[in-house]
Amino acid sequence: MNAAQRHARWFLSASVVLAAVVVTVLTVAALVAQGESLDPWWLLAVPAIVLTSAAPLYLDRYDDWLAVGTEFCVLVMLSLALDWPQALSLWIIGVVLAQLVPVARAPRAFDASLSIVCGAVAVAVVSILGTGTSGYREVMVVGAAFTLAFLIDIGVSVLRVHAAEPPDPGSIAARGYEVLTLYGLYVGVTAMGYVSVLLYRAVSPWALLAVLPALAIVLMAVKGLTRERETARRLKVLFETANALHSASTEGEVLAVLDAGVRRLGKSAGSGLRSELPAPGDVRRLFISGDDVYWLVIHGTGGPQAATLRRTEALESIAQQAEEALSRMRMNRDLVDSAERDPLTRLSNRAVFLDTVDEALSAEGGRQSCAILFCDLDGFKRVNDQLGHASGDAALVEIARRLVADLPDDVRVARLGGDEFAILVTASASGAVGLRDRTMDLAAQVGEIVARPMVLDARTIEIATSIGVSWTGTERVSASELLRNADIAMYVAKREGGGRVVVYRAAMGEERVRSLELVDRLRRAIDERRLRVVYQPIVSADEQRLLAVEALARWTEDGEVVSPEEFIPLAEDANLIEPIGELVLDQVCDDLEQLGHALDPDTAIAINLSARQLDSPRFLARIHRAIGLLAPHPLTLEITETETISEEVIESRVMEDLVERGAILAVDDFGVGFSSLERLMRLPVQVLKLDRVFSRDVDTGEEQAAFLTSMLEMASATNLKTVVEGIERRSQVEAVLSDLSARGRRTLALQGYYFGGPMSPATLVRWSGQRARAASLRRR
Repeated sequence: MNAAQRHARWFLSASVVLAAVVVTVLTVAALVAQGESLDPWWLLAVPAIVLTSAAPLYLDRYDDWLAVGTEFCVLVMLSLALDWPQALSLWIIGVVLAQLVPVARAPRAFDASLSIVCGAVAVAVVSILGTGTSGYREVMVVGAAFTLAFLIDIGVSVLRVHAAEPPDPGSIAARGYEVLTLYGLYVGVTAMGYVSVLLYRAVSPWALLAVLPALAIVLMAVKGLTRERETARRLKVLFETANALHSASTEGEVLAVLDAGVRRLGKSAGSGLRSELPAPGDVRRLFISGDDVYWLVIHGTGGPQAATLRRTEALESIAQQAEEALSRMRMNRDLVDSAERDPLTRLSNRAVFLDTVDEALSAEGGRQSCAILFCDLDGFKRVNDQLGHASGDAALVEIARRLVADLPDDVRVARLGGDEFAILVTASASGAVGLRDRTMDLAAQVGEIVARPMVLDARTIEIATSIGVSWTGTERVSASELLRNADIAMYVAKREGGGRVVVYRAAMGEERVRSLELVDRLRRAIDERRLRVVYQPIVSADEQRLLAVEALARWTEDGEVVSPEEFIPLAEDANLIEPIGELVLDQVCDDLEQLGHALDPDTAIAINLSARQLDSPRFLARIHRAIGLLAPHPLTLEITETETISEEVIESRVMEDLVERGAILAVDDFGVGFSSLERLMRLPVQVLKLDRVFSRDVDTGEEQAAFLTSMLEMASATNLKTVVEGIERRSQVEAVLSDLSARGRRTLALQGYYFGGPMSPATLVRWSGQRARAASLRRR
């Protein structure tokens, strides 16, 4: 309500109240001037007015203005039986008392004033036109007088209401029938007053008692009809609102439907969905939509407690329907969001990213230039294994946040799964050359963003990323092809050591195809058990006695020897390490009878083990079986240091169980991976195998020799046996042993082609026999 509307409403209300005061003053003055005494019998009209005002004529119980008091039936009798000052004075007293002792409606000065004014108009018309009349002329005068009072009552109420809220033309037209219906009820009730006058005139005042039951029945019928129609109307509003809420597709539509529904329920100015605090007399219900707080308001109309309760129940029902509609809408939105976004980082997922790339490729008639950065985090598995998956997830969320925050707004970032991210770069204006320069700049920026240290579980970690780049060229490519090319380039970056950017070339695709074909052939070779096992000796440093043999997998395909450096990484990527380990373990057990001719009972047999195989109950069961089958030869399990053992495996004490069963635990390629000494000391490790990088130049460089010696002394001090790999020359043996203490020599073993390369079981038997004969000759 604006200021002009408030002023108009105030002026109308004040005018009605002033008119009522003037009527009262004139009535009192006329009554004093008349000087006639009033028959005490007529004082009973006052309580009659009070009682009948308790049952006003409503078309519906919620209307603030479509209501006229049934007390007008008493005024009909007073206006025809008494002089106007006496009739009007009793009317004023009854109306005022009815407001002081409210039953049906809240006491309001405006309502009392309007009733006094309307009553004065009716009495004035009857007094002026009805003097000396009778029969049908009197009926017409009474009808005209009280019809005029009805019109003034309804008209002034409408003006007052719509001073605050302009009327809807459609609503006025629709309510014409309702006003006529209310007028019909009003005529019926006021007719009871005229009948009372006729009985009073023809019989006696006591004859009025015969009218009371009929009047009570009429009033009860009117109230019952009013309540029934209002109940039907309220249910219709709730039903139609529920259907509209079910059809709403946006939150704004839900709020609009809710506002319209409450307006229809209240049918009064001020009813509806409001953001401001309701007035004390309003029926209200708090409604929250997201971060917004609203009130559902039916503007205060007073009335009995039962009517207020029905309004409250109706508001609660419509509010619950709206809340269910919003909840359903949010659930559908969440489902759509889940289908389009990565649940952890909230970035776009693979499907949405490919759609975005398709749109970019189709822009400007297919002339749009774009590029993709395919990013894979280096060593991320180590974060999961050492700190747990919760910390790994936190790292992914942080990296996603950095990429979105630091990269330009026109760059699209997605998480493809695991630790893989994809970034779309477009450049429709600058052309292909500009696109390539920008892409390489962004690739360098991505590498710097990811490499920033982050703190997880009170530990500072650094993560690098391998980035593969592909961009559109002269030939048209699809989104999936562009992403696949970037993936291939990323794979090459990984294979070259990681932490670098590699741009896709056509030759890489051919290499990738060969790798995939090789993986498929390797899978078939494993299934057909065409991999063979060879054994390389490990000898003691002091006496060069055979201490162990290492079982190594070898693969020959179509007469071509496939290097382990090539097929082992492929097997790790394709999850074929476990079946290869099972094949090697089975083959070692099958070769045991032949190996027995070359090995002493205490000679160990070593096999290579992937850290992830320690999580496999099936593979652990095979190890337990092999420990028993290979006895008395100890089984050594060599785990490559670059494959970090997870915290779950460490805490499960599965390695301690293997040691208790008789296995020997060794860390292979020590010194080139990511292990810390603190983490190493937590493992039940008995043997360290130093990578060949430490022995390669030990006989030519003093610094290399000193460094290797310090590592060997450290291992000896911690009671760890050590194997130095890559021994190919006698000078290397001499350099290793030259500065080593006696204790260090006792715990040292050597391995390399100087002592013997990988050989078949039959060759190993011959090699062992030759060494035995040579040792025998030396003793002679």
